[in-house]
Amino acid sequence: MNQVLDLPAAARLARARDGDQRAFGQLVELHHPRVWRFLLRRVGNRHDADELTQETFLAAWQRLPGFRGEAQFTTWLLGIALNLARNHHNRRQAQRREVELPDEAALDAALGAAGDPLGQLQLRGTLAALERAIAGLPEEMREALRLVRFDGLSLEQAGVVLGTPVGTIKSRLARGRDRLSDEMREYLS
Repeated sequence: MNQVLDLPAAARLARARDGDQRAFGQLVELHHPRVWRFLLRRVGNRHDADELTQETFLAAWQRLPGFRGEAQFTTWLLGIALNLARNHHNRRQAQRREVELPDEAALDAALGAAGDPLGQLQLRGTLAALERAIAGLPEEMREALRLVRFDGLSLEQAGVVLGTPVGTIKSRLARGRDRLSDEMREYLS
């Protein structure tokens, strides 16, 4: 049996920090799905999520000797992914200045093939408006909202990823929810 698989997570991480590529490979296998989903929600397409996931693990491998363990490995890894997603977004924004909406395939998958056509049309409009409203939030509110509401991180984990106190995360969430509520009022009434 593969001795790396038999190691507890902390031992596997310690071996990877010491340069054991097999141990790091196990960490990649373990965390790849979560990192990929995290990035997909931020970049909106599979190709970019694939590339950024690879970049995340490459950056993690390069920075792993400096990982001090002050945060959970997953939280540290998501921080790297978030920074790469921000850089990607900034490059894309420089190339084109428009609000990104969900692509047709993503909407179709979310809505399903069956159902009321008028209801589907209304839901499409609501989803598009929500995506625009989220995109219109200031970056710090948008990231806090995505980390806690969409990625399922705790307030503490979101604070570590963003390098921000928990109270600030709470404030950003509350202000972001208020803004979204105001912008979505006509769609949800």
